Amino acid sequence: MPTTPAWLAHLQRLADPRGLLHSSSGDCPDRFAGYDTVDNAECLRLCALASDSLDHGRLPILARTCFGYLSRGQRQDFGVYQRCDATGTWFDDGQDDAVVQSRVARALAAVTCSRLPAPIRAAAAEWWTLLLEEHGDTAWTPVAVGNWLVAIENRRERDAGGGLDLVESMAHWLVEDCYYAVRAEGWEWAEAHWTPGAAVIPQGLWCAHRLLGENRLARVAETMTNFLTAALIRRDMLHPVGTRGGWLPGRDPAAFDQSPAEVASIVELLCTAERISGQAVYGRQAELAAEWFNGRNAGGAIMVDPETGGCRDLLTPGGPSPHQGASACLSFLLTQVALARRPSLARKPGTPLYSEPSTAPAEEEA
Repeated sequence: MPTTPAWLAHLQRLADPRGLLHSSSGDCPDRFAGYDTVDNAECLRLCALASDSLDHGRLPILARTCFGYLSRGQRQDFGVYQRCDATGTWFDDGQDDAVVQSRVARALAAVTCSRLPAPIRAAAAEWWTLLLEEHGDTAWTPVAVGNWLVAIENRRERDAGGGLDLVESMAHWLVEDCYYAVRAEGWEWAEAHWTPGAAVIPQGLWCAHRLLGENRLARVAETMTNFLTAALIRRDMLHPVGTRGGWLPGRDPAAFDQSPAEVASIVELLCTAERISGQAVYGRQAELAAEWFNGRNAGGAIMVDPETGGCRDLLTPGGPSPHQGASACLSFLLTQVALARRPSLARKPGTPLYSEPSTAPAEEEA
């Protein structure tokens, strides 16, 4: 994780008393474009994850700003409105609400296990419980469920047994109703087409395996992870799925426009896979994927501006976008945090990922 304040300066520039602004024109904040809830949730999560490795006074300030935004936008169902415009009006703008609330859940879970100030941790823990009760078992989509599984696993040290029944239900739904129902030759995935941030689906299954100990979950997580890396890491370079066309079975992933958020999602998946499986190859792939920001990409373009601390919004066929919005900057910083938090491998190379298969019938296997 970069320790120089310059890497947080752009986020500070994008923040005002209401929250983290969504867009910028170049590196100049666009104060008329309003605020996005996912941006503020991701910024809060960044502050929480970095609080145990980066001693800098801006983290609590940013955390309070983003937590305040989320709190003011809280709905009666304890979720958060998806957007806030420049006048302070809250509204939902058609995003997948299950995904938005699951991103809020990941942020709250990270805060409860962080070194952020105690009042924020206490408020986040209380809100987490309410959000889990209201949204944890409703409006499932594969990406939302992946986020919830990651969030619950993140909280295991604070609440070792909390939510395990829900984890089991979510993980089995992902495997049986999504993966087994959709997978086909050449398409080892849990959705019929690629959706933004979908790398969190196998990440969630890795986390469910960590919580439940079910070998089947690890096998599916491994299969999906390896399918993703085989398709997207080519010629020692990450080629994230572009937004111009996406990815469908039987077709190649779209080459452009490439998003920093997709890179961050893939790096976080690979770091989780390394931590839980003990397979060092995933860590090496995570490091390689992160080099996308430094010019190891299809355009040979450096995406991060060292002077502003910002990151370009997209990699297009003509090169990087000139704009440096919140999502891109957060994606770069979350990538760095994920790499910095990688633990030393607990297993020796070659240690099997799974225990030996049970002699019990498959339907009785735990």
